[in-house]
Amino acid sequence: MSLLRSASTIAGSSVISQLIGALSIWLISHKYDLAEVGLYALNYSIALIGAQVCTFASQLLIPKQHDDELAQNVVFCLLQSLIIALPYALLTAWLFNQNIFFLYLLTLSNTWILISENLSLRTANFGFLVFQRISVSVVVVLSVLLTTHVQAFYWAWAGLMMVLTIGCILRAFDIRTVQLEHLSPKNNLAFFNKHVHHLTKVGSAEVLAMANSNLPIMLINFWFSALTAGYFSIVSRFCLAPVVIVGNAVRNTIFSKWSIDFRHNTFNFEEYKKVRLLLLVLGVVCTFGVFIFYPIVMHLGFSEDWINSIPTSRYMLPYLFPALAVCPLTVIELIFGSHRYFLRIQFEQLAIVLIAFVIVPYFYNDYATSIILFSVLTFVRYAFIYLKVNKRANLLKDRPVVL
Repeated sequence: MSLLRSASTIAGSSVISQLIGALSIWLISHKYDLAEVGLYALNYSIALIGAQVCTFASQLLIPKQHDDELAQNVVFCLLQSLIIALPYALLTAWLFNQNIFFLYLLTLSNTWILISENLSLRTANFGFLVFQRISVSVVVVLSVLLTTHVQAFYWAWAGLMMVLTIGCILRAFDIRTVQLEHLSPKNNLAFFNKHVHHLTKVGSAEVLAMANSNLPIMLINFWFSALTAGYFSIVSRFCLAPVVIVGNAVRNTIFSKWSIDFRHNTFNFEEYKKVRLLLLVLGVVCTFGVFIFYPIVMHLGFSEDWINSIPTSRYMLPYLFPALAVCPLTVIELIFGSHRYFLRIQFEQLAIVLIAFVIVPYFYNDYATSIILFSVLTFVRYAFIYLKVNKRANLLKDRPVVL
């Protein structure tokens, strides 16, 4: 399957998933209120960050893993997540006044979907990856429709997610390849020691990346209100849809393709240039599209609460362009480059999040100021990243990959 066709397949699933996700947000706001959308986004953000904490990028080893170590990799991921999810749920339940067991189930299920997705990426089984992405969104809609009160919705969501992710792993991975020795602490410790550099450097970077994406909604809930977080959630779902649909599709595709190239000690520079140009063009088109059409769509048939999210969509435009045009290219550092640099860029974004959503609101509690500062600083940061990843590509063009 060609790179463009693979990306198109994943993008197509993301379009459907985003539409279903938008429907779920509308259903929650219609059945309850927009503040509940903010609380739903808070719980989802907790689970997404927790998914990365529970794996520390051990799942990202799966696409690059040789066949004889695949079973050990999967077992390590599952055991690691089962253990780490418990203290994480205890901590976040205490911080945000949520149910511990609910957060444990939701975090664990979102962790296991990462494992299943990387099993699909390993074999380039994009059809099953599409099914998983869509199913995760469908679960939320079904949970809203099949329950009569908000607490039942949350429990149904967590329970159905667990059923879905267990089924996906059993479908994507041959459980018969697991032996008793794969469960032993000795073998799992040996696996950890062998990949400790990846787990500490890339794992920390992935945790930070997910935290950087989801901390804003959590901090907006804290500093402002659940209703304001609802505005941000709506804009994230609609305005940042191009990032999720196109950016993640390209990122997942080139991660799968370049992981195969890495195993064969090669790098396709001409392919890299085409991906770079495609992302730049899409970044410009999508940014102008959101600027023009988002207010029109909101005024066509949405309530006043949704119309009130239009200013937030304007504030987020400087963030949207580089998140689509540049961010997917950082995969080159993850696979071929410096794990230290990949970690550094996540620390830089974390600093921006803390400045915009902790320091600034502490001294000057204004939502617009925080969002604009966040967007502008992120734009500047991505400009420097763009120069760095192009430098890495040029180095790979001139000499072979070192395994």
